[in-house]
Amino acid sequence: MKWEVPVMTHSRLFCNASLIRQNLRQHGWIGILYTLVLLFQLPLQLFMNGDPYAKPVKLDHLFNLGPDLAPFLLAFPAIAGLFLSRYLQSRMASDLMHSLPLRRSHLLSSHLLSGLLLLLPPVWVTAAVTALVRPLKGNMYIYHGGDVWEWCLTLTVLTLFLFAFTMFAGVCTGQSILQGVVVFILLLLPSALLEFINVHLNRYLYGYSNWSGLTSLSNNDWSPILRIMQMSYEIFSHTELWVYAILSAVFLALSFLLYPKRHSEKAGHAVAFTYFDPLFKAGVMLCSMLLALGYIGGVKQGAGWIIGSVLAGGLVGYILVEMILRKSWQILSRRLPLEFAVYSVLLGLLLYVPVSGLTGYENRVPASDKVAAVFAGANYEQLTQPPQGAENSKVLADDIRSKDPEYIEAVTALHRAVVTARPEQKGDVWSDSYPPRQRFTLSYQLKNGKTLLRTYLVPRAGFEPELKAVMEHADYKRELFQISRMEDNVDSIWMGNLNKAFTISDPQELQEFKDILIRELLNMSYEDQVSDQRSRGAIRVLHKPDQYGNHIKYYYDWFPSYHELGAWLEQKGYADKIRITVADVVSAEMFRDIHHSELPSGLRYDPKARLELARTEKRSVEVKDKTLISGILEHRRNFTREEGRIAVRIEYKDGTINFISLEEQEMAPALKAILP
Repeated sequence: MKWEVPVMTHSRLFCNASLIRQNLRQHGWIGILYTLVLLFQLPLQLFMNGDPYAKPVKLDHLFNLGPDLAPFLLAFPAIAGLFLSRYLQSRMASDLMHSLPLRRSHLLSSHLLSGLLLLLPPVWVTAAVTALVRPLKGNMYIYHGGDVWEWCLTLTVLTLFLFAFTMFAGVCTGQSILQGVVVFILLLLPSALLEFINVHLNRYLYGYSNWSGLTSLSNNDWSPILRIMQMSYEIFSHTELWVYAILSAVFLALSFLLYPKRHSEKAGHAVAFTYFDPLFKAGVMLCSMLLALGYIGGVKQGAGWIIGSVLAGGLVGYILVEMILRKSWQILSRRLPLEFAVYSVLLGLLLYVPVSGLTGYENRVPASDKVAAVFAGANYEQLTQPPQGAENSKVLADDIRSKDPEYIEAVTALHRAVVTARPEQKGDVWSDSYPPRQRFTLSYQLKNGKTLLRTYLVPRAGFEPELKAVMEHADYKRELFQISRMEDNVDSIWMGNLNKAFTISDPQELQEFKDILIRELLNMSYEDQVSDQRSRGAIRVLHKPDQYGNHIKYYYDWFPSYHELGAWLEQKGYADKIRITVADVVSAEMFRDIHHSELPSGLRYDPKARLELARTEKRSVEVKDKTLISGILEHRRNFTREEGRIAVRIEYKDGTINFISLEEQEMAPALKAILP
């Protein structure tokens, strides 16, 4: 490699022109390629519509045009940073550069300015070209100057951030390969680490909500790589750009602060500053502990497995770090066991204390007189999901909470009962290994301004009074069925069953249908909500299109307990349009659903396997009498995993096959008589 010896920098200058020219000659290809990629990605795509007669398309922003920009935006600043900081990682290049009559601050500023000259002009040139071609006839897209400015500003800030961070990593490390790996890992680490912590707390902290506390932390926004990858459909807000600009300034300042303290002989070492070694070890060990605990803890439980997984993960992480720092696999020494023990104890405590009883988290139930508003239900995450581009979900959470004192008292009573009994939280609502359960997220707005959030799987057995008090309250059902969103802007209502359907669009009938459906939903008893009654038809409420032409849809069911709605449908002649009759049935095969233990565990709850077992044991019978089939259709219920019930396989003319259950007391004597 040929190096030009720069002339001495004037004391009032902060960079060296000769060194910058050398960098531009040597690494100019990066800027050229970056320019070509950006020109292909944006301006060229404006003219690449295959249909010359198509009308111009209005763009909301310029980030979703052409190929995905994220890989190139991530790659080029990192590559520039790796090449421009290469002299720090090579012993010969480091000795040569640091022997020049230049201050270290001048060396660093020269390389930083070289990188900015390679990376930022391509962004600005592309933005200028995009703005200039906007009025041209062949441009098939409509956009404004503000869109170009937004694109240019976003790419400028992100390019600056990625380059500054890569250079900072180069100052702190002594190997180019390790520098690249560290940059990639650290840009992913915030989201990954928070997700590991979220899984850990969810598994070992009773009542912890997946979306509580760490909701805004454990998403893609906290990983620059993941956030940039979703830029095409969710552009960066001004707040985010300010954050990345400030972080860029911080990393540049840290680079200038640390670089004069870096020893030249650290070239080739993993970490350039020894006081970073403990942080490096602790970080890698913590991540490996959480990874091992998350994997093994999801399969095996018990104190032995938990402690063993933590120690195994910590040992793997510690050995990996030692080999990287020493650049050798021969790491055994007298201090190694003691140091590993110290790190393991400290990090083990860091993992244990948050999920122990020391914090009082698991037993904390607010007094009802301290609660200003409360939400209880299984759809908290759905109801508080902010619209695309929104900053947070605080306003949505406030909207769904109820201030009714009676409801607050019912929810806190349920919370106290759950905390006292501590029912098992493994599995999910539909897990076949556990009795029927209800998922509840309890969200409190306390009078002191704080919030409290918990999530539980509550078994129905043993908690009926508390569940009944909550689930029969009107405020619970308003949010469960999102009734407020059904009251306005309804365009039409569709009902269907198998291949039968009809649509209501008459304004008067729409209003009557909505009013009746809302009354039916609000009148549902606890027994109606948890029973296995089978829907007699699907209801789809279609809203009028929004400003983007999108239709919002909400889905409900027509249950047999909806007597008023059923009478209205009969009166209007709609019921017969979707009612399933004997004429729609090809065959019906009935069997008593028993002997589940004889099936393999993986097939124990498979209805087809249960039927095959019944056929083998001569416990099934085909029902051919139309009157009996009509009775089956009238009293059909959802197929359940309960043993001993009567089950029926029904095949319809449209090819649909359903398994349903029957209550024995609702069966006609003639139907019982043919059962083997």
